[in-house]
Amino acid sequence: MIDRSLFNIEDFLVDNTFQLYCAGKDKLCVSYWENYIKAHPEQEATINDAKRLYGILSGHKKPLNSQVNLMQERMDFDQKSFAVQIRKSYTWLKVAAAILLISGIALMYYSNTVSVKPIANLVTNYSTNGAEHKKITLPDGTIILLNAKSTLLLNKNFNVKNREVTLVGEAFFDVTHDKNNPFKVITSDFNINVLGTTFNVKAYPDEPTSEAVLIKGIIVMEGRGDGGNSITLKPSQKVIFYKNLPVLPNIKQSSPVVKRPEITINSYTKSSDSTIVEMAWTQNRLEIQDQSFAELKKTLERWYNVEIVFTDDEIERYHFTATFKNENLVEVLRALQSAEHFKYEIKGNKVIISK
Repeated sequence: MIDRSLFNIEDFLVDNTFQLYCAGKDKLCVSYWENYIKAHPEQEATINDAKRLYGILSGHKKPLNSQVNLMQERMDFDQKSFAVQIRKSYTWLKVAAAILLISGIALMYYSNTVSVKPIANLVTNYSTNGAEHKKITLPDGTIILLNAKSTLLLNKNFNVKNREVTLVGEAFFDVTHDKNNPFKVITSDFNINVLGTTFNVKAYPDEPTSEAVLIKGIIVMEGRGDGGNSITLKPSQKVIFYKNLPVLPNIKQSSPVVKRPEITINSYTKSSDSTIVEMAWTQNRLEIQDQSFAELKKTLERWYNVEIVFTDDEIERYHFTATFKNENLVEVLRALQSAEHFKYEIKGNKVIISK
């Protein structure tokens, strides 16, 4: 279990998701860390220091290059003037000295602030884009199917000191049994401890719920944070974690409406042909079971790598039940139109849906 509340600058720098956040290369990691910073304002100063140091260590010298370009534009390149040539040479000597000085400062700061470790290769990063699935076989033989717009992180000591993975998004796990080295899945909302089993985890940071579905074996879910409770799941059970469920105030008191995490335990859903709805994506099937357009929005965006915009709140409340396999986006939208009336317009990767 990763407790980032105790992270120092070094810990942030060697965290692969934090590196992707600083580089701005992964939207899920950026979203995760933006939400994390809001939730942990006491760490903001440390995080800002780590971001600045990441910029130095990754060779980010944009401000310096901008100054050099500005000086070049202001210089009068009169090749006939010896004085200008001398001044030009002297200017570039100062620039070279500045680069050496910054490099030296960065090296001294890094040596004194963090132990000298290579940032890269500390974590193995598997990720998928929109409309992409990926099959992964881990060193211990565990097989994972990674759904669209998801990230799976493995520490370099995986299968040596532990079998811990961090998931952002959705994945199906078929875990190799090893009673001496339990398997653990870490998400932002809960952790899952496993010996050997088959299950599905869905934990996208931009969705109001996260969930775990157990197909075979036994898993133990642990709530994150202080006082997190444990839940043991049996086959066919499904846990839904509501991240911010509104709690109604006491009528007799003037208490404000607050939000807190809640969980429910149900059985997984089966379609008419006995397909497990929560697992249908692993068969490249899009199963829609009485979902509103608003609930379906994120799924379609990941499935077809698009952005969906509604122009009317009423459209978001439309409900659908359907099954699709290998249909393209236009075919899906036309099929949904047969159930509810709406119009759509596709502009590049943006889909505008209106009444």
